[in-house]
Amino acid sequence: MANNILVTGGAGYLGSIMVPALLKAGHKVTVLDNFMYGQNSLAHVCHDPNFNMIRGDIRTKDKVAPLLKGIEIIIPLAAFVGAPLCDSNPIEAKTVNHDSMLTLFNLAGNGQYILMPTTNSAYGTGNEINHCTEKSELRPIS
Repeated sequence: MANNILVTGGAGYLGSIMVPALLKAGHKVTVLDNFMYGQNSLAHVCHDPNFNMIRGDIRTKDKVAPLLKGIEIIIPLAAFVGAPLCDSNPIEAKTVNHDSMLTLFNLAGNGQYILMPTTNSAYGTGNEINHCTEKSELRPIS
């Protein structure tokens, strides 16, 4: 079944892998990205009729709200990633990584799902005997 999907930060590393796969699976994908690194990682899918690219900032509520109309799945990838980048830009990191997520949660309506991607940093570190799983106690690294 095809879904209408919004991917924030979709031109970043994860999005550049995920968006083409979603399109190949037959989904309609809208990407919101500010292209802060000047990347062209989605140029090869721009011709796809199920792809829609919006240049904008996840922190701009007036930009985000209209994009949610008709969206069934929201995949928030827009983020300041890694402790060094967050430490060097703490205000921007908070507004992107925290505040914009609250905005998405508040704007999302009934029947809209938010898929929260994460890395092992959200779980913490394990060891050879005790691997981190979804049931492990959370000990976030960053």
